[in-house]
Amino acid sequence: MKALIHENVALAPLTTFGIGGPARYFIDAPDEETVVEAIRRAKEKVLPIFVLGGGSNLLIADTGFPGLVIRIGIRGIEWASSNGKTIVRAGAGEEWDPLVALCVDRNLAGLECLSGIPGSVGGTPVQNVGAYGQEISEVLLSVRAYDRSADRIVELSHDGCGFTYRTSLFNT
Repeated sequence: MKALIHENVALAPLTTFGIGGPARYFIDAPDEETVVEAIRRAKEKVLPIFVLGGGSNLLIADTGFPGLVIRIGIRGIEWASSNGKTIVRAGAGEEWDPLVALCVDRNLAGLECLSGIPGSVGGTPVQNVGAYGQEISEVLLSVRAYDRSADRIVELSHDGCGFTYRTSLFNT
């Protein structure tokens, strides 16, 4: 594994509320390979796992987290245009609001009402983020995710994400 696992890392600075105790173990995951390897190691050690994105809307107990916290840092934004449509592919670790601003700057419609929402791209499908009558599920085509039971990366179509009001397959 490229990334190092650290012990007793303060989590409060990694959340928008700025509260909470340390993670027993912590890893920054800059790519899918690191995420998969970290989850496999935690399973071997029978450690609870918590996946951390931008740290918004998150309260951490003063006692911290007793297992492995995996902070998703997968970056990158790709733009592909065809037949008058643009598909945007963004890493889960990208900040959400700057991505929305980039889309607006490029005159792409569909995310503009979701501006100002804190967090990372990876968190938006988890809660089916929405505001002002617009939800991410209205424009999202697919999601790459790690399937813990199958132990592999999968690509789920929009329909496979199980979107309903402020929820999805990912937060069950």
